[in-house]
Amino acid sequence: MSDSGPLLEVDDLHVRFRTRDGVVSAVNGMSFTLDAGETIAILGESGSGKSVTAQAIMGILPSKTATIPQGSIRYRGTELVRLRERDYRQLRGAKIAMVFQDALSALNPVTSVGRQVSEMFRVRGDMSRRQAKAAA
Repeated sequence: MSDSGPLLEVDDLHVRFRTRDGVVSAVNGMSFTLDAGETIAILGESGSGKSVTAQAIMGILPSKTATIPQGSIRYRGTELVRLRERDYRQLRGAKIAMVFQDALSALNPVTSVGRQVSEMFRVRGDMSRRQAKAAA
């Protein structure tokens, strides 16, 4: 993985879901580039594909129903579409992370964000509490 160039590139991303009623297109041609240190906001109506785009980037689309028939997702130049799951696991949490918007998956409101982030470092790596707190 290269440190030069964009941090994340999404190019002409299409995501489809197989349903009992046929194929549903959830994302149709999403493209954006994010450089290191930048922040991006993805806005749209409910059902416009924002969460599906994030799930595609994270590699957590439901494999039984979702497909990415077209497009590219590159993290530091590495193509993520069709990346092997074991390779994705090396990125998830350590390099790419997501805070989900639904109440059951979101951050715990009675625990500090720092503690929850440091917990991720402890689970993903072999860090002591002190190291994880410093990393968070």
